[in-house]
Amino acid sequence: MKALRRYVVERKVSLLTILALLLAWQAAGYLSPTSALRGSPLVPPFEFIFGPALLGMSDYWQYEALAPVPSLGGEQTWRGAFLALGYHSALTLWRLVSGFVIGAVIGTILGLLVARSSITRGLFALPLHLLRMIPLLATIPLFQFWFGATNMSAIIFVAYGVGVVYFVGTINAVSNIPPRYIEYARTLGASEWRIFRSIIFPAILPELFSSVMLTLGLAWSAVIGAEYIGVNSGIGRMIIWAEFFSNTGRMALVTILLMVYAGLSYFLFRRIAARILSWMPSSASRSAVL
Repeated sequence: MKALRRYVVERKVSLLTILALLLAWQAAGYLSPTSALRGSPLVPPFEFIFGPALLGMSDYWQYEALAPVPSLGGEQTWRGAFLALGYHSALTLWRLVSGFVIGAVIGTILGLLVARSSITRGLFALPLHLLRMIPLLATIPLFQFWFGATNMSAIIFVAYGVGVVYFVGTINAVSNIPPRYIEYARTLGASEWRIFRSIIFPAILPELFSSVMLTLGLAWSAVIGAEYIGVNSGIGRMIIWAEFFSNTGRMALVTILLMVYAGLSYFLFRRIAARILSWMPSSASRSAVL
């Protein structure tokens, strides 16, 4: 309770601003006209979002064994709505996590190779720097043609977007290591592997974690973009299904759900990063994960 009270006091102005925005949205929902297609308000109030719009999510459930399927003549049910949200959310999270991990690992490895080897620097530096200048969402059609509208296509697309950021971040992190650290280690007879394991990797770890705050947002944009345009399932696809029929309530509900997921992912990452970087001074570890 004390921690919660302290949090509220420290962020009183921000919380009041959020409350004012929520009240303004609710007022706009009462004052806005209604769409002629589905009787959906142009600005849906919260009782519409968490009432008819949430119940209508059962339209996206497809497995009759667990709940009625409206597309097959079944009725809309709350069970079907929550099952549909859980199913499509799980697919999106799977694509996000898989692509993020693959992109972070490959981007970090390539960044280390370019930063520590003149040969790989000559081979990969310029092409990879050119790749990161290409607008990410503009490449979605190419990934669809190359890999199809599949899970693999979305995962590779997320990995590509995350990987180029980690590539650049790793190069910058290595360049910020004071050269005397490596010189001292070599003077003491340390091998290249020992230098990497004991000096380079621990030194770049805080900067790599700070890059996650940028790449998490990028990864969410990439996975939603891939689902929105091509993949036939997931949270992004639910938005376009709602858009086809002007279901603003469902679009708003999915947007709120995405905000919750993104916020939880940032919170979870900060907790993990704080534990891994517990060896750092407290002020430095906090700045590394902000």
